[in-house]
Amino acid sequence: MVQIRQYLVSAAVAIKVTGGCKNTRKKVCIHETDNTKKGSGANNHALLQANGNSRQASWHWTVDDKEAIQSFTHDYQCWAAGSTKGNNEAIHIEMCVNADGDYVRTVQNTASLVAKILKDENLTVNDVVQHNFYSGKNCPSKMRSTSAPIPWSSFLQMVKSNMQPSIPNNIAKDDDTMRFTNETLKAAVRDYLKQAVDKKLIDKSHLDKFDAGMMTGGDFEGLKIIIAQRSM
Repeated sequence: MVQIRQYLVSAAVAIKVTGGCKNTRKKVCIHETDNTKKGSGANNHALLQANGNSRQASWHWTVDDKEAIQSFTHDYQCWAAGSTKGNNEAIHIEMCVNADGDYVRTVQNTASLVAKILKDENLTVNDVVQHNFYSGKNCPSKMRSTSAPIPWSSFLQMVKSNMQPSIPNNIAKDDDTMRFTNETLKAAVRDYLKQAVDKKLIDKSHLDKFDAGMMTGGDFEGLKIIIAQRSM
């Protein structure tokens, strides 16, 4: 789970750069800062907002390779979409692309944050959109590129995977073969795999491998990703 903290913008500043607390929160909109300067991580962008952005622009979250910082609560209509509709209905997240940051890790942290927001706001992965969706702008530009290290489709799969129950956290390892601290946990994992087999998302051989006590933690992590991808 990504480290999360709040650095909320004051009401005096917010009134100048938002439409007030009327956001309908129907979508989660993904942006990139396009700021490649070294040091331009989440903290610097949060400071920019807290101190009063020189532009009439605002967004709810900034994410880098270390943390996710919230500048506005989700009820604020932040000015980030480039369209009235997007400003009125979306929760906006800026991903940092600073040259001294780890972009892949930033995307992973963003996927974790988005999954949390979707759960908190009772939304689904189908409600996650690009900035491009609202304005036609090439944003998030790096993720939209044909040479993207993590393209948009893979990002959505990561979000969906993050929304799955964290069953592996309750699994101990013995020579990498899965073992369980109690039968309830074992039954829950087996039921998860059985449902995936019944839905023809994975082959029954994986369930047989689990029943034989031969499945490893790595096998299960891989199956979780496959199940999430094929459930879309």
